Amino acid sequence: MKQALSLTEVLISVMLITVVIATVLQIQQNNIFYLKKFKTSALNNSYIAAIATSDANNNRNKSIRLSDRIDFNDDNIRKELKKIKIKIKDKKLEDMKLPKNDFIKSANIVESSFSIGNTTRKVFYSFKFDY
Repeated sequence: MKQALSLTEVLISVMLITVVIATVLQIQQNNIFYLKKFKTSALNNSYIAAIATSDANNNRNKSIRLSDRIDFNDDNIRKELKKIKIKIKDKKLEDMKLPKNDFIKSANIVESSFSIGNTTRKVFYSFKFDY
């Protein structure tokens, strides 16, 4: 009666364990990559939101440094903000055709695009009604 494992059985079990470990490590690396990407995207979205809500009319069609708009006493944060450049572009869209009424004569639509590098881009629309 055979009670020991053969060399073939040991090699096959080692190969299966190696494949399983390699797969688990690849899944871990993918998860770390997507978590870093999500963190960067969320941080860039918060930077854009801070700029879009503060005196947005003065920054049209130009690039601004985040450190020029947000001031911190911490030197490390200030150095990080100096690296971030937000490009703002406005584009006037076709005026909205409104039905005849006594209150609103016309509506102007402006598309504002805020982008940080090639990674994050957000578009906001503003409406101006002429009475």
